[in-house]
Amino acid sequence: MYKKFLVIALLCFCSASLYAQQSDNEDGTYTNPVIWSDFPDNDVIRVGDTYYMVATSMYFFPGVPLLQSKDLVNWAYVAHAVPRFKQHPFYDLKGGNRYGRGQWASSIRYHNGKFYILFMTLDEGGFLCTATKAEGPWEIRKLVRPYYDPGLFFDEDGRIYIAHGYSKLSVTEVDANLAPVSRDSIVFDKVQRPGLEGSHVYKENGYYYIYATYGGGDGYQVCLRSKNIYGPYEEKTVLKDDMNLYGKGVHQGALVETPQGEWWSIIFQDRDGVGRVPTLQPVQWIDGWPVPGKNGRAVVTHIKPRTEAVTPVQILPTSDEFSDDKLGMQWAWNHNPDDSAWSLSKRKGYLRLTTAGVAADLLHARNSLTQRIFGPFSVATAAFDISGVKAGDVAGLAVLQLPYAFIGVSAGAPAKFIVMEHAGSRKDSVAIGQQKRVFFRASVNTVKNQAHFSYSFDNRTYLPLGDTLEMQFNLKMFTGNRFTLFNYATLKSGGYVDVDWFHMDTRKGAPNLFKAASRIGAEMYDDIYGARVAPGKDGSGPGQQEVAHLTAGSWVRFNQVDFEKGYQYLLLRVAPRGGRINVYLDNDSLHPYAAVAVPDQPLLNYTTVSIPVKPLTGRHRLTFTFTGEMQSTARFNWFTFADDNQQTYTSPPLISHIYTADPSAHLFNGKIYIYPSHDTATNTKESDNGDHFQMEDYHVFSMDSIGGKVTDHGTALRAHDVPWASKQLWAPDAAFSKGTYYLYFPAKDKEGVFKIGVASSKQPTGPFVAEKEPIAGSYSIDPCVFRDDDGSFYLYFGGIWGGQLQHWDNNRYDATAALRKKNEVAILPRVAKLAPDMKNLESAPLPIKITDSTGRLYNEQENDKRFFEAAWMHKYNGKYYFSYSTGDTHNIVYAIGDSPYGPFTYQGVILKPVDGWTNHHSIIQIGHKWYLFYHDTQLSGKTHLRNVKVMELKYNNDGTIQTLSASR
Repeated sequence: MYKKFLVIALLCFCSASLYAQQSDNEDGTYTNPVIWSDFPDNDVIRVGDTYYMVATSMYFFPGVPLLQSKDLVNWAYVAHAVPRFKQHPFYDLKGGNRYGRGQWASSIRYHNGKFYILFMTLDEGGFLCTATKAEGPWEIRKLVRPYYDPGLFFDEDGRIYIAHGYSKLSVTEVDANLAPVSRDSIVFDKVQRPGLEGSHVYKENGYYYIYATYGGGDGYQVCLRSKNIYGPYEEKTVLKDDMNLYGKGVHQGALVETPQGEWWSIIFQDRDGVGRVPTLQPVQWIDGWPVPGKNGRAVVTHIKPRTEAVTPVQILPTSDEFSDDKLGMQWAWNHNPDDSAWSLSKRKGYLRLTTAGVAADLLHARNSLTQRIFGPFSVATAAFDISGVKAGDVAGLAVLQLPYAFIGVSAGAPAKFIVMEHAGSRKDSVAIGQQKRVFFRASVNTVKNQAHFSYSFDNRTYLPLGDTLEMQFNLKMFTGNRFTLFNYATLKSGGYVDVDWFHMDTRKGAPNLFKAASRIGAEMYDDIYGARVAPGKDGSGPGQQEVAHLTAGSWVRFNQVDFEKGYQYLLLRVAPRGGRINVYLDNDSLHPYAAVAVPDQPLLNYTTVSIPVKPLTGRHRLTFTFTGEMQSTARFNWFTFADDNQQTYTSPPLISHIYTADPSAHLFNGKIYIYPSHDTATNTKESDNGDHFQMEDYHVFSMDSIGGKVTDHGTALRAHDVPWASKQLWAPDAAFSKGTYYLYFPAKDKEGVFKIGVASSKQPTGPFVAEKEPIAGSYSIDPCVFRDDDGSFYLYFGGIWGGQLQHWDNNRYDATAALRKKNEVAILPRVAKLAPDMKNLESAPLPIKITDSTGRLYNEQENDKRFFEAAWMHKYNGKYYFSYSTGDTHNIVYAIGDSPYGPFTYQGVILKPVDGWTNHHSIIQIGHKWYLFYHDTQLSGKTHLRNVKVMELKYNNDGTIQTLSASR
C-alpha cells in the first residue's frame, strides 16, 4: 500500500547517499530482506568465522558476485569470479545477445584450501571457477558437461557429487575436475508440481539432505533426505510462506551452520521489479528436518546470529564520484564491455563513455554501465557533460529491464534535446539550447514498482519528463531492474559523454524504525500471528497491501515506533467488522495502552477510528491484538499518531509520484481527465504573493472511473513553450469544442503581469501548442471555462493578492492599486463570454456580483464569504452554481444564480479547510453522481507541494450542497 515516508523520500530527494539500505536494526535484530536488491539463487558457505555468498548475475560483467559477512546480516563485496565471459560473441552484443540466458544458480564450496564456484549457462554449458582466496584471482574453465542448478558436495570419504536437475533431480558422482565418473542417477521424480530445482546438498547426523525449491513467484522450499546419497529420498515441505509480500513465496537458497552451532538459511523472495532479494531465516532441526522460519512462517524481524565479536553495520556501496582509477564493485556492464570505449583517466574525475559502433536502441548498446536498484526506494541522479556528443548519439540514465525507460540527451544536427523514452517509444522531449551540463534523475519506488524521470540544469530544480515506467520482472531478461548509464550512436561512432558523478539515495538507518506520525502500513510489521498479508482494497494504487484474515487472538507487532515528543491520538484504518483491538506497549501484555472498539458497519468498506491516548516519548514496541468476534473479512490497513483527532483523511492522494494542485476535472468522451498545476520544490521564500509557487509545466492525468487507476500522460505544456510567458504556470482549465481541446492557463508575462493564455491540441492529453500572445483583454489567474446548455462558453477568472486582481479596475491595469480596506466592498471575480474560436473574448470581462440573501455585496472584512480565487461554475437542475475559495479563511464556498453572469446569492460552505494554506477545486458529474476534486498537503506538509484528491459531492432536496470535510 501507499507509504507516506516512501513517497516523500522519492519526491523530496535533496542529498546523495553514499551507500545502499541496511537491514541491521542496530539493536541486536535485523529486518528482512537482508539485502533489498537483486541477489538471487543464493548459495552460502562459512570458512572459519567468515560467510561467503554467491548469486546470479546473468549477462552482467564482471559477474558471479561474491559477498562476505561476519554475521550473515551485514554484507560486503569481495570479488567477481568472472570478469568477462569470452565463450560466445553474443556476450559482446555481436550478432545477438544473452538476455535471460547467461550465468545462473551457482554453487559455492570450500574444500582443502580452495574455493569452488560451479554454474551453467543455457547455451555454453557448465563452468567451474576456483581460487585459493576469495578475493581471487579466480580461474575459470569449461566443464565437459553442464549441470542444471547444481549443488556441489564433497563427501567425508573424499568422493564428490553434484545434485542437479529440473523436476527430476539427479545425483552424479564426479572426479576432481567435476567430470562425471558415472551416469546420472535420478534420485527423486515424484514431484508435487513441475519445477523442482535449486538443489544444494548437506550431510548431517548420517543423513544426506537436498535443500531444493518448487520455483516461481509463489515458490516454496522443500527438503529431501536419505541415508544414502542415491536415495531413496523422502520429501518434506519446510517453508511455504509469502512473508509480508502477498503471493511471493520465500524460496531457493542455502543452509549454513555458525561456529556457535546455530543453523540459518539465506533464501530469496521474488519482489517483482527490484528482483529477487535474499532473506535470512533461522533454522530449527525438527524431527531430523531443517525447518527455516518460525512457527511455519518466514520471519521479518529477528534476533541476529550470535557472534563472538560485535559486528558493525556494513552497507553496500552505490554512489560513485569516478575519482578512482577503477570502477566500484557495485558496477557491472550490460554484456562484456569494449574497454577501448570507456575510461576513467581521459578526464580525471569523470567516467567517459565513447560510442563504439552503431546500435539500434539501448538493448543493443555496448558499454552500458549498470548497478542494482535497492528497495524500498532508490533515487539515482547523474551529472553529464554532453559537449562531446555527436549527431545521432543518445546518452543518459535508464532503468533497464523489459520494458525499459530512460531520460537522456538525443543529439540532432545541430540541436540537442532532452528526451524520455519508454519501451523504445519517445514519450516527450525538450530542447536543451546551449547547455553543456545536465543532470538526469530516475526515481524508483520498488513497493509500487514504478519509476519516474526528471532533469535539471542546476541540480536544484528538477522537472519531470515523460510518463511512468511500470517496472516488471520479465523472464526474457531474468534480472531485477537496474540503473544504467549509457551512450550509444545511431549514425556514426566517436562521440562521447563525461559522467561527473552518480549518486543514489535510498532508505537510511534501521529498517524497522518508524516515526509515529507517519502512516505506518500494517504489512510493515516485525512479527505477526494468526493473520496474513493480503492485497489492499482501500484504494487502487499499485503495491497496496494490508493485514487480513484476522481472528480473535491474532496480533501484529511493530518493534520500533518513535513517538518523538508525543502525540494525543491514535488513528487506525480498518474494515469496520466489529470486535476490538487492544494495543499493548513494550513488554506489557496485560494492560492495554489503548483499546479500540472497531465499528460494526459491514456496508462500509473502511473507516478511520480515532481515540485519545496518553502521550509517549521515545521509541516503543506496539502490539495490536484482535479480540472479540472478528470475522475473516476484517482488515487492518494502517495506523498513525497525531495531535489532532481529525487528522484522518477522507480521501487518498490520486497522484503521489509528483506534486499536483488546483485540479480542473472534466469528462471527455466518457473518460475522466484532470488538468492540475504541477507543484515543484523551490528555494524561493514563501510570501503572500505566492512567489514560492514556481510551477513550470502541466501534466494531464486520466482515469476510467472514480477509484480507477490514474495514468500520467506526461508533460502537456511548459512555460518555455509559451512565447509570451516568463514564469509561474498556475491553475489551468480545459475545454473541448468542435474536435479541438483547449487548455487555458495563467502565467506572468515578460513584465511580471499575470495574463491568461490558451493552447490547443487534437488530443485531451496534449501536447498543447500555445498561442503566441495571451487572450486579449484577459488578466489575473485561475481561469475556469464553462459550457452552457446552448453551446456557449464562458471564461471565469480572478484572484486577489498574488493573483493581482486588485490591480485591475474597469479592465485597466494599475500597478499602484492596493487591496480593499476591511469596510470596503470586496473585489469581485470576472466573467467573459468566449468567442466561437475559443481563443478570444467575445466581450470585455464583467464583474460577478456575489451577495447575501438581501442582495448586499460582501465587504472585504467578510473574508469567510467574499471571493479570493479559484472560480468554478457548474449547473444543477437549471441553476448556475458559482463556487470559489475564500483564501485566507480556507473555505470552498458557493453561490447560486439564474444566469451565467450572476448575480449569485451566497449559500454556504462546500469544503471545510484542508491541510495547507490554499484551497482549490472543481466539480463534475459522472453518471448519476457528482464529485468534488480538490487538493491538500498530505504528502508533504508544505503549502507549495500539494496533492490532488476527489470525494463524492451530494445535494439536499432543496438544491443546496452538503458540506464536506477533507478529514474525518
